[in-house]
Amino acid sequence: MDTLPEHPQYIDDAAGLDALLAKLSDAPAIAIDTEFVREDTFYPRLCLVQLATRDQLACVDVLALPSLDPLFEFLLEENRTKVLHSGRQDLEIFFHAAGRVPSPVFDTQIAAAMLGHGEQVGYAGLVEALLGVPLDKSHSRTDWARRPLSEAQVDYAANDVRYLLTMHDRLVADLDEAGRSHWPEADMRALTEPALYASHPDDAWRRVRNSRQLDGRGLARLAALARWREEVAMERDRPRRWILADDVLLGLSAAAPETREALGAVAGIPKAVVRRYADTLLDVIAGAADDEPPEALPDNRMSPQQRSLA
Repeated sequence: MDTLPEHPQYIDDAAGLDALLAKLSDAPAIAIDTEFVREDTFYPRLCLVQLATRDQLACVDVLALPSLDPLFEFLLEENRTKVLHSGRQDLEIFFHAAGRVPSPVFDTQIAAAMLGHGEQVGYAGLVEALLGVPLDKSHSRTDWARRPLSEAQVDYAANDVRYLLTMHDRLVADLDEAGRSHWPEADMRALTEPALYASHPDDAWRRVRNSRQLDGRGLARLAALARWREEVAMERDRPRRWILADDVLLGLSAAAPETREALGAVAGIPKAVVRRYADTLLDVIAGAADDEPPEALPDNRMSPQQRSLA
């Protein structure tokens, strides 16, 4: 087990951050986790970054810092491995904040899957399975944007990186023993591809639930409406569902209303949306008449026989 302090260092000013990064600069690997909120925004709002090496443990209060540039520059350096657990959301945050994805990375969830621990084993479950350490979950619903954070909250956040490097070592050894050292490589490289995190409005329809209900012209209308919603959500930094819910997008795509009255009659559409966006939505729907429908998503659902076999 790594030798780490009982409580993390709490960094909330530029001088403290500079001193911390100097201490971490020689580490060949660093454990990373983030705390963020996303309930009322399109982009995640970063609140806390937890870092650990073999002997350093820290929580960086990004809301208190005048600039995050030194932190991002450090994380983007390629001379050390970044160890995360289920790190896709963390890497997405860094991509949108810094314009690049940290690399190289080692994701303990991916490595654990290659060893039979389940495809999406949680951090706490893996810590207990590998190290026999049960973790406290009492602060899992913390609002990380509120200040001040209590000592217990900060300790809870720090635990998300406290065991990462030890688990990394254990997983690397187990993969090597099983002759599977190369198995996670492609998946971990894929995590560092910028295209994974870039928002493409033209592909937004793929995220709409139950899009398989539509085909042909209905699917073309859905693609146009989802593109419009994505662009508005990005511009206003608001969740997609706050602009228009998925079921309403499907209803509009199927009904193809041509008037404000018909638009307002679509099930579930808020009156405020009709007042604010009626003309725009009608134009989007009409404009999709000449669009080439996208290729429908493949139906990858398993049959009852396949589910039984799996």
